[in-house]
Amino acid sequence: MNFHYLLVDDLLSKEEFDRRVEEKVAEAGDLLDEQTAAMLVVKDLGRSHVRVRDIGGASSLVCFFAKVLEVGEPKEFERQDGTTGIVANVTVGDETGRARLTLWDEKAGGVREIEPGDVLEILGRPKGGGKIPDVTAAAVQKAACEIACPEMTEASAASPGPAGDLEVRLISVGNPRTFKRRDGSEGEMVEAVIGNEDGVFRLVAWAPAVLEGAMPGANVVIRGATARESEQGIEYSLGEAASLLPSCREIAVPTDSIESVQEGNSYSLAGTVVRVQPARSFVTRNGRQSSVRNLVLADATGEVPVVVWGERAEEHLAPGDRVEVYNAAAKRGRQGALEVHVSWGSAMVVVAEEEKEVDLEGTVIPTARGAALDTGDARYLLSQPLPVGIRVRGRGIVHRGVIHLEDVEAVQPDPDGLRRRLDRFAGGA
Repeated sequence: MNFHYLLVDDLLSKEEFDRRVEEKVAEAGDLLDEQTAAMLVVKDLGRSHVRVRDIGGASSLVCFFAKVLEVGEPKEFERQDGTTGIVANVTVGDETGRARLTLWDEKAGGVREIEPGDVLEILGRPKGGGKIPDVTAAAVQKAACEIACPEMTEASAASPGPAGDLEVRLISVGNPRTFKRRDGSEGEMVEAVIGNEDGVFRLVAWAPAVLEGAMPGANVVIRGATARESEQGIEYSLGEAASLLPSCREIAVPTDSIESVQEGNSYSLAGTVVRVQPARSFVTRNGRQSSVRNLVLADATGEVPVVVWGERAEEHLAPGDRVEVYNAAAKRGRQGALEVHVSWGSAMVVVAEEEKEVDLEGTVIPTARGAALDTGDARYLLSQPLPVGIRVRGRGIVHRGVIHLEDVEAVQPDPDGLRRRLDRFAGGA
């Protein structure tokens, strides 16, 4: 009964729940078992089971029955704190759709006890909307009921299928890069991230010309895409026969709140950069040079550390920038804190702000991010080199915390003012 009580633990105590279950059993003349009675109590409290198609609209714990369609092998991984974790994915479904169930640690080790065709009663936390919703399992138990849902074969899971017309917003479009085919020849590909009201997805164009001239932010209709399921979710592929057409409507891509972020899921967030560190270079396992950067993103609900990997880490960022991250994975950092990682299959968009013209005077000082102009009230990174320590006056254009100075001139220090400051300092000492 503890399984079902989790659905209503915010409404009544465990003692009261048990009492109501006993009443249900007594009223039925002992014709009900405790599990069925517990389900009836949950239903009386307005927390009945949902269908798979309704999971995406839920914001908290959900309970549903589903048939096991595919069971993934448990995989070990090393957390940043050095401990070992286990994760496993199970594809489940009913007559209304499919869902991807993620199990961690002890629950992941138990997947060997289930097999395709089993029916499960699942208590979990959904990530949000999507054609195939992701659910992090809180509790799972086998159920003695039948569900009409076709089982997924290995061939059907691995082979891509036509996706029809996709009406999406292009969130990011990468640069063409080469890859090596199985026969040893080289080809080109372009990776992109797309999104719509159903979620955010990775897109790979094996014929880069299909995405030629496509600009991030554009609303388009993609024809000729094929879809496949991967561990990271649905992703789409474009061949030479695919094409892009402008969409006639503005396509909204929903974002999540920072307070909703939980380990093991992927999120799309919009917020303000409150702290940012310089990018750091490192060498990957395959010997390639790459970069990583840490920042903190905040919205009205809270703050979350963000780790940006690869080329995106080299992008200029400053406190106060409005940033959107898409399809970013939530993981535990080395110190055990929850982090959001922008890496493979993710996108980061810096929301453009208007430039402003300013007249100011300040001192050039060194910072970890380069030379900056300190006015006493604000600090701006300099776009051009100036000697550290000099005081300058000028007119400039400020954009995202960076100033490009024009008509700049050196300012001679005021001896009287300097003497007064020294006297105040000496008096305070």
